[in-house]
Amino acid sequence: MIAVVGAAGTIGRHVAAFLEEWGEDVRPLDHRFEGEEHVDARDPDSLAAALRGARVCVNCADYRLNIEVMQAARAAGAHYVDLGGLFHVTRTQLELDGKFREAGLTAILGMGSAPGKTNLLARAAVERLGAHPRTLEIWAVTRDPAADGHPFPAPYSVRTLLDELRMRPMVVAKGRLTDVEPLSGEAERDFPEPIGRTRGIYTLHSELATLPMRYPTLEGASFRLCLSPGLLDKLLALPEGEEPEPYEQSPASVAVHLVEAANGSGSVVGMTVTRGGSARSTSEPAARAAAELAGGRIAVPGVHAPEEAVPDPEAFLSLLDTEVRWQ
Repeated sequence: MIAVVGAAGTIGRHVAAFLEEWGEDVRPLDHRFEGEEHVDARDPDSLAAALRGARVCVNCADYRLNIEVMQAARAAGAHYVDLGGLFHVTRTQLELDGKFREAGLTAILGMGSAPGKTNLLARAAVERLGAHPRTLEIWAVTRDPAADGHPFPAPYSVRTLLDELRMRPMVVAKGRLTDVEPLSGEAERDFPEPIGRTRGIYTLHSELATLPMRYPTLEGASFRLCLSPGLLDKLLALPEGEEPEPYEQSPASVAVHLVEAANGSGSVVGMTVTRGGSARSTSEPAARAAAELAGGRIAVPGVHAPEEAVPDPEAFLSLLDTEVRWQ
């Protein structure tokens, strides 16, 4: 059985739906549910009771609860998958590697779109490059033509978005992992339609918590987020404590995640193009990882990023409802 914590949320609903569609036995859990499906992720006893009997726990709750849910999964004897920890939480989670190894359990950190697809694209791009990478650029962008005129087309949790924008991003510069000013690193890049040329900025993200450790030859690495025109200013102007609900993207929306790996003499660009909204794009990799863990097709005890946990990143990406392009 696969437990989904945060199953009443936007991503959690999609994760549970994917798993049910694939014939998995799913236990949806959320503080907004009642009865046996109710769980308080801040209460260790509540979590432990809710996860009892689960083979895998997919954590779709707020990233600030990752440690609590992860610890409860280990105590319940369940493998663990989450959607990322905005660098700093991810780094803390990695310290639990020994405990998960001792328990013979696998934890995969950041298995959504970004992080998640981006990590797998990075590893696959480096393997196609066939050389030690010197630079790694990661971009994420989503657009929904149906959102034109919508007052606040936030693609996912506003609270998480604000943290990404306000906290100091991490980049690799001159071979060293360092923090930089929020909202810096502005640059433009061309993407497939309906996106076209768009502008991105550095934001704090989990990819930089793990990829530089796998590729110590990196002299430069970064993550850029490209928001819909005007959304950045609206986010920064929000009164303290105000959090509009995420915009429910239409089937016409497109999410693109791009990674470019280069070694000075050549480069490889990998891209996923996913239609149907950010929630669908983010939830499917987490659901698929849970199904692979439940079926024993991923079995690497310890705490790992996607690029370490998945044995064949291109094969995993081929299981997803996304188009993969290479240049």
